[in-house]
Amino acid sequence: MAEPPESPSEQNSGDKNSSRGDRSRQGAANARLVMIMAVIGALLVFTVAALLNWPSAENPPPGLAQKPTTTAPPPDFEAPAGTCLNWTQDDASDISEVPCSEPHLFEMTGTTEVWARFGPDAEFPSTEVFNEIKTKRCADVARQYLRNGLDPNGRFEVSAFLPSKRSWSDGDRTLHCALQQPGPVGQLYRFTGKVDSLDQSDIYDVGTCLGISGSAVSSPVECSKPHSVEMTGVADLSQKFEDGHPATEKQDEFLLTTCQEQLADYAGGKNVAEDKGLSLYWDNVSKESWQVGSRKVNCKVAATLDDGGFAPVTGSVTGEISISDQPAPEKTPQPGVPADGQR
Repeated sequence: MAEPPESPSEQNSGDKNSSRGDRSRQGAANARLVMIMAVIGALLVFTVAALLNWPSAENPPPGLAQKPTTTAPPPDFEAPAGTCLNWTQDDASDISEVPCSEPHLFEMTGTTEVWARFGPDAEFPSTEVFNEIKTKRCADVARQYLRNGLDPNGRFEVSAFLPSKRSWSDGDRTLHCALQQPGPVGQLYRFTGKVDSLDQSDIYDVGTCLGISGSAVSSPVECSKPHSVEMTGVADLSQKFEDGHPATEKQDEFLLTTCQEQLADYAGGKNVAEDKGLSLYWDNVSKESWQVGSRKVNCKVAATLDDGGFAPVTGSVTGEISISDQPAPEKTPQPGVPADGQR
């Protein structure tokens, strides 16, 4: 059994056999990393929640957001709950129904009406109001649609096709709710199969690197390009905990050893990542996620800048790497559009 960490700040350190001075520096780096992740995570959640209103209320795909009540044109096709949809164009002009066994961007979960809040003379809502409605009402629809519920911290999120201004003026108050799989900055990644049959744990495949914008996480990229985080393992908490949700401290005790072992196997040695200036850390499973069946988390390595934030790393920990002491150029990806490659 691995020696437990000597202090909370050392729980995510990479090597418990290094000198006390090395442990202190590593613990400080990891403490900064944990705080950075908390801040970045909060900012990403806020940003994605504010921006993921695509397809937009002004430019909905034909048919789905045009369900008429009076004079609006009839829809081009129906998309009831359980229908899977895919498209390749940013404006969804080529949207089509596909078998759910094929890669797709949306899984429809049902509809919800908002007449109780918006009567016949109500003005067309702002993007912020539509986001508020979509998040609450479509989350309720998703919970009814899924047998085991929706993981609020998982890899799937709710979205919706919204009424257009024209259909709104004709009395349309219907949201067509769906599930989607966004990346860190809101671009949409395809998934195969229905969500009910998939693991909702918010994990990436081992070997995935997340890009970097400034000192923040961005969309997945090849590890040969500048990136913020590299996934070095997937830890399954069900291997240790069979009963109720384990406390974070208990999770960390298990993940410390598991992630160290997986990192050593992945990188080719126990001290490889630390010797290259990278810190090991991991996620935890919340009680809400545990209740719907999520059990897996990623083990990861990253480097930090002296003044906070992620440092750009080029190359995989399995080979030669370089770490910049300056933030990466900032990028502004468009959220809500189909992403290239895999999540």
